[in-house]
Amino acid sequence: MEHIYKLYSTLPELERRKTWAEIDLSALRGNYRILREMTAGSRLIAVVKAEAYGHGAPECVRALLAEGCDFFAVSCIDEAMAVRAVCDAEQKNADVLILGYTQPSMAGQLARCNIIQALLSEDFAAELNNAAAATGVTVRTHVAVDTGMNRIGIAAHSPGEIAAAVAAVCRVQGFHHLSVEGMFTHFARADEEEDGPGEARTNQQAARYRALRGALEERGIYIPFHHMCNSAAAVRRPDDRMGGVRVGILLFGARPSDRLSLPLRPVMRLQSVISHLHKLLPGEAVSYGGDFRADDERLIATMPIGYADGFLRAYSGATVTVHTRAGRRPAPIVGKICMDQCMIDVTGTGAQTGDAVTLFGEEPGQLAACAERARTIDYECLCLISSRVPRVYFTEEGEPK
Repeated sequence: MEHIYKLYSTLPELERRKTWAEIDLSALRGNYRILREMTAGSRLIAVVKAEAYGHGAPECVRALLAEGCDFFAVSCIDEAMAVRAVCDAEQKNADVLILGYTQPSMAGQLARCNIIQALLSEDFAAELNNAAAATGVTVRTHVAVDTGMNRIGIAAHSPGEIAAAVAAVCRVQGFHHLSVEGMFTHFARADEEEDGPGEARTNQQAARYRALRGALEERGIYIPFHHMCNSAAAVRRPDDRMGGVRVGILLFGARPSDRLSLPLRPVMRLQSVISHLHKLLPGEAVSYGGDFRADDERLIATMPIGYADGFLRAYSGATVTVHTRAGRRPAPIVGKICMDQCMIDVTGTGAQTGDAVTLFGEEPGQLAACAERARTIDYECLCLISSRVPRVYFTEEGEPK
């Protein structure tokens, strides 16, 4: 018999760990309001996959529902069921769209829970329709179109493929146990610089999608709802917003691109504390490999956070914020980050054992600086914060949690 184990689920809640992630639900709600106003005229689809980009989906969904959000997108049926459970508990009938694969045998579950499934291909649509027919249900769906991401969707790259896609969508429309309510594509390079190859590629994808939509409508196939824009495109390409925009990373106050500047607030603040202080003598090195060696006497602080918490070794050298009794002080990470601990140079800061330290989320650009050191993106840095790190939720005074 299969047994599933969720990491860290057996740890007792004896006390708050000395490393935690503060999740500012007021910031999330404020970001939603800004983005909703910015994209007015299009339905805002809040993307909350991967535990709301590491922030914890249930509380984030609850906060977004309180702001009037009525459409969420996730990656799989497990995530969809978790979102639906929150919606039911809050007595909100929001739409939930699965952007990725679901086994066709789950057709009954999709229908019973009123979940929308992306159709990854015509073959997948046929399998899902057959499973739905066998169960006696109808599944709500959106057709995925591949205009250049080359990941999922019915191919629509060339005039020949667009013609074939029209025929495929017409056949899918004839499946009696699928309700085709929407169609969408995904931009691969909407976060790149203007007037560059990325923008040209995005223009090409948008043109392909419009060509397919136009060809369908010439055949009398009118799909009610269309969406192309991810976070970057939702801000930068108003002409492509169509019926809806899928906004994820921006909700959480992080950047899809270093070319965007918006008045959004970080929702996550990663925190730890100083657990140990010691003097580093001249010539002595810190941590594995001896990468950092002192030229003169330094004061080194240790914190109980490391790469097992999702704070990567590649972040070594980044600057954190120490909350000393005299105020906030910057301090660099020195030496290699360990599995469960890392060290910072607090010489001259007045830092003491027990002082709180913000790894990112305190100062503008801290998360981006970590991402750049790791040669990755803000998305990955947030999603990698492990389940060992408790999420602590708060709101501004007077605003309900």
